[in-house]
Amino acid sequence: MRASVLPDARQRKQAGRFVWLSIDTENPGNAAFLERFPIATYPTFLVVDPREERATLKWQGSASVEQIVNLLADADRRRPRGLDAVLARADRAQAEGRIDDATRDYVTALNEGGRGWSRRPRAVESLVLALSGAGRLEGCADTALREARALPRGPSFANAVATGLVCAVSAPPDAAWRPAALAGLEPLAREALALPGLLADDRSGLYETLVDTRVVCGDRREAHALAERWWRFLEEDRRRAASAELRAALDGPRVAAALALEDPARALPALAASEAALPADFNPPYRSARLLFELGRFEDARAAAGRALARAYGGRKLAVYRLAADIERKAGDRAGSARVLDEALAYAEKLPPPQQRPDLVASLRAQRGALHEGTAP
Repeated sequence: MRASVLPDARQRKQAGRFVWLSIDTENPGNAAFLERFPIATYPTFLVVDPREERATLKWQGSASVEQIVNLLADADRRRPRGLDAVLARADRAQAEGRIDDATRDYVTALNEGGRGWSRRPRAVESLVLALSGAGRLEGCADTALREARALPRGPSFANAVATGLVCAVSAPPDAAWRPAALAGLEPLAREALALPGLLADDRSGLYETLVDTRVVCGDRREAHALAERWWRFLEEDRRRAASAELRAALDGPRVAAALALEDPARALPALAASEAALPADFNPPYRSARLLFELGRFEDARAAAGRALARAYGGRKLAVYRLAADIERKAGDRAGSARVLDEALAYAEKLPPPQQRPDLVASLRAQRGALHEGTAP
């Protein structure tokens, strides 16, 4: 989005109303910002009222130019009334992490606004995203299934359906509500996939979720066929990209598609090109290391992980350490794996609390404990 949506000329009209600020959440100097405004999903957009230093709107995930413009218009309403006031109250509650309050107000706005309310698609999308971000998987999937069918076919429909399907896929296999949610949302996601004008990362996300859906439903053949379509889409998008940053923007999905196809090597040339074009970015060598690890090319994987470690910083460096430790262990060097894990845990202790990534630290500790006990993590 930084390379495509945000530079769009239509955003320049906001210059007199908003000050644009990009925050590097891995920079230790921004730890105080993260304490005030926790970020768990990338990208995340915040509208912050400078008078109160409070977030009035929080949007998690991608958004088109039109969606950004409309979101800013909603956030800039000085004295909203009626349904606009309810929606603004829900947005502020969601931005502040008060999910119960946000959910209640989004539902109130939807009930009072009815099917013809002009902001209904955005409100549905916001509600589904809020429930997903809070880990309320059943509510997320149920809301998407209940509301999306009647939405106009556009970005909000696609995002609501995709998010709801992700929630269903992520639910425990024995969740009683899961089969109906998967069966109801998958056809809607396929419909969304065919919509014109979607952002490339949104369309890629739909492909990925549909592949995952077929996998959890036990249909490996269709999952492979979808992954091939996904790969062709990613390659076509890469050919059309006008800059190195745009070409690298979907490297993450490219890795996921190659792994879904059980052909990790097919993504390596694109990652090599990204690393050459973006030498300060840790992501290309990190992703290459992951694929080389899957291929059993441990020396090459070790070298790529080393390049990634040299460039990564903040909490995201912990994920690189974890992969580097896995590479050493699988290569047969348990002592080397232990050294990497000890270095990672020492590094984690020096990070400011908002950047420590408790889940990653717990994973690293578990890996180190398993090595100490002589068992495989």
